[in-house]
Amino acid sequence: MDFSDILELIKVQHQDKSSDLLLTIVERIRPPKNNLSLATENIKGFADSLKENPEHIAFFRCYLETLFDQKQYIQIFTESGILTNKGFFSEAFDRINTYFLPKVYDEKDVMTIFVSVFYQKWDFLWVNEISNETYAGLFQLLGWTEIQNLPKEEKLISQTLNSILVVSQRIAALGLEPEILSKLPELEYFDSPFIVQNKSVFDYVDLYQKDLDFDKIDQNSDYKHLMVMLSQCEEYILLIRKNKRKFGTDLHLSYLLLRLKQNIERLKSLLKLVSKSDNQSDFQGEIELLKVLVRAVNRRNSLSDHIEDNVNLLAFQITEHAGKTGEHYIANSAKEWWKMLVSSMGGGFIVGFLSVIKVLIYYLRLPLFGEAFMYSMNYSLGFIGIHLTHSTLATKQPAMTASKLAAALDEVEKPKSVALGNLSEFVVKIFRSQFIAFVGNVVIAFPVAFLIAFGYHHFSGNHIAGDEKAFKLIAEMDPLNSLAIFHAGIAGVFLFLSGMISGYYDNKSVYNKIPQRIKIHKGLVRFMGQKRTDGFSHYIDNNLGSLAGNFFLGIFLGFMGTIGVILGLPLDIQHITFASGNFGLAFASIGDQLTFSQVLLSIAGVFSIGAMNFLVSFSLAIFVAIKSRKVTFKQSRKLFGILFLRFIKRPHHFFLPIYEKEPSRENLLQKDLEKKSPNNGDNIENEERKVRPFKK
Repeated sequence: MDFSDILELIKVQHQDKSSDLLLTIVERIRPPKNNLSLATENIKGFADSLKENPEHIAFFRCYLETLFDQKQYIQIFTESGILTNKGFFSEAFDRINTYFLPKVYDEKDVMTIFVSVFYQKWDFLWVNEISNETYAGLFQLLGWTEIQNLPKEEKLISQTLNSILVVSQRIAALGLEPEILSKLPELEYFDSPFIVQNKSVFDYVDLYQKDLDFDKIDQNSDYKHLMVMLSQCEEYILLIRKNKRKFGTDLHLSYLLLRLKQNIERLKSLLKLVSKSDNQSDFQGEIELLKVLVRAVNRRNSLSDHIEDNVNLLAFQITEHAGKTGEHYIANSAKEWWKMLVSSMGGGFIVGFLSVIKVLIYYLRLPLFGEAFMYSMNYSLGFIGIHLTHSTLATKQPAMTASKLAAALDEVEKPKSVALGNLSEFVVKIFRSQFIAFVGNVVIAFPVAFLIAFGYHHFSGNHIAGDEKAFKLIAEMDPLNSLAIFHAGIAGVFLFLSGMISGYYDNKSVYNKIPQRIKIHKGLVRFMGQKRTDGFSHYIDNNLGSLAGNFFLGIFLGFMGTIGVILGLPLDIQHITFASGNFGLAFASIGDQLTFSQVLLSIAGVFSIGAMNFLVSFSLAIFVAIKSRKVTFKQSRKLFGILFLRFIKRPHHFFLPIYEKEPSRENLLQKDLEKKSPNNGDNIENEERKVRPFKK
C-alpha cells in the first residue's frame, strides 16, 4: 500500500481514534535496517503525496487532532528515558520483567501511541537519520504551530509547563540526597543551586501563565538566571565525577548522578519548547525532543543500556584504583627492570613452596569441599605472603596496568603522531616487565620445588609426588594433548577479576572512609593504642585492595577444580609459575623416565600457559578500562604497525632493559612538573578548585 492509498483511507476514517493508520504510515516510512538513509527519501515521498491533494493535508491533520485529543503528555515528558527512584538492581529486574510481560499504559497516555507506532527496537536510528529541515518542512506543510507560539490556554502548553514543574521538583529533591550532601557539604551552608533553580522555575512558570506580555525569548533575565542555576547544578555533578579518586563511588551514587543528569537535560529540553531563540530553527525543540522520546521508548527495556550507563563510573573508579595499586608492576628503567627480576624471583621462591604444599594437600584425600578449602587457603595465604614480602607474581601485571594503558589511549585521539609513539613505548614497557616477571618466577619456582622434592627423597627415601601424581602433573601441562591452554585461559579470567576486586576494595575504602573510621575505633584504640591504630589505618588505606584481590584470587583458583568435578565439566586452572613448580616436583620423581620430547613439551607447556594467562587477563582488563573511559580507539592498526616495526628493528627492547643516558636537568625539571601536575592524584585539591562552583 503506497502513501496515496493510505491517505485515501484516512480521508474515509479521519475520525478514527485508533493509531492503526498512523502505524501504517510509519511502517511505510521505516527503511530497511541496513539502509537507514532511505527514511529521508520515504518521508519526502509522503510529503509529496500530501501536496498532490490539499484535501489529504486537511484530513490527515484532522485525523491526528482526533488521535491526540485528550491525551496526557506529562508522563512521557517527565518519565520516558529517565531513571526511576527504584535503584539500580530494582530497575534492572523491572526491565527484565517488562521485557517478558510488557507494561500496560493508560489509554489517555500518549505513551500508548509511541509504543504501538515505534515498536521496532531500532526505530530511533532512522528517526535520528532524518534531518531537522525535513521534519520542519513536513510540520509546516501540515500547518502546525510551534509550542512556544500556541495560545496559553492550549492544553499542550499547560501540560508542558506542568512537566517543567515536576522535573524541577525532582532535581531539587535529588540534589539534597544525603549521598550528594556528604560529598558537597557546602550545599547546606548557602543557597543550593538545586533549590534555587526550583524557585526560579516556579516564578518563571507563574509569570508565563499570568503575564499577558510575558517575554518568551531566551534572553529574558528570568530564563537566563534559570539556565545559570542549571549550569551550576551540572558543575556540581561534574565536580563529584572529577573527584572520583577523592570521593570514591558505588552503584547507588552512580545511579543517582545519572538520574540527576537526565532530569537536568530533560528540563532544558522542555524549557526550549516554551521559549523563543534567534539561534533556533523552526520546530527545533520539538524535533529534538521527538528524537529523544523515540529512543527512550525503543530502549526502555534495554538491560545493556542500563548496566552500561550506570557501571561506567564505577568501572572507571575500579580500574583507576587497580592502576594505582599496580604502578610498581611496570619497569620504566633498567634499574627497575632488575628490581622486577629480583622481586619476581622472590615470588617464584614462595610459589615453589606452595606447589609442594598443594601436592601434600592432595595426599590428605580430604572430602571435595575440604580439599578445595585447603587449596584455596594455600593459594590465598601464599599470594598475600608474596604481597607482604614485596615480591611479584607474574600475570598479575596485566589487570593492574590496564588503566595506565587506557589513560594513554585518551591521548591517542589527539592528532599527534607523538601520542601513538608514546603509547607504543608504554606497551613495550608492559611487555618487557611481563617477560622478566615470567623469567624470575619460572627460573626460581622450578629449582625450589625440585630441590625440596629431591631433599625430601634423599632423607626419607620417598617422593613428595608419587609416580602416578607426577605423570599426571606432566600430562596436565601438555599443550597439545590436554586442556592446559584452556585452563590457563580460566586462570587468566580470575587474574583479571582479582585486579578488579583490588580496585573495588580500594574504591570502597575511599567511598566508605574505612581508614578514617579505623582511626577512631574505640575498641582498636583501647587494644592497640592510638599510634598503632593510626599505623594500621594507614596500612589498610594503601593495601586493602591488594590483600582482598590476592585473597579472592586464591579462592577462585582453589575451588575451580572442585567445581569442575561437581558439575562433571573439565574445569581447572593452570598458572605459569605453579606449572613451573609442578614440573620441578614431577621431574624430581620421574625425571629419569621422561623422554627428551616430553621434557621439551612440558617446557613449551609452561610458557604456553604463561602466554595464555597474560593474553586473557590483559585483554579483559584493557577492555573494561577502555569501556569505562568511553574511549573510541580508531588507530589500532597504526599502533600494531609501529609495534611490529619496532620488534623487527629492535626486538631486544621487548625483553631486555634499555640503558639510557643520564637525564638532563631540563628532563628532571619536566618530570618534577609532571608530578606536581593537577592530573596527579597527590594534587587533587588544585583540580577540585578549578571545578567547584562558588557563590558570588
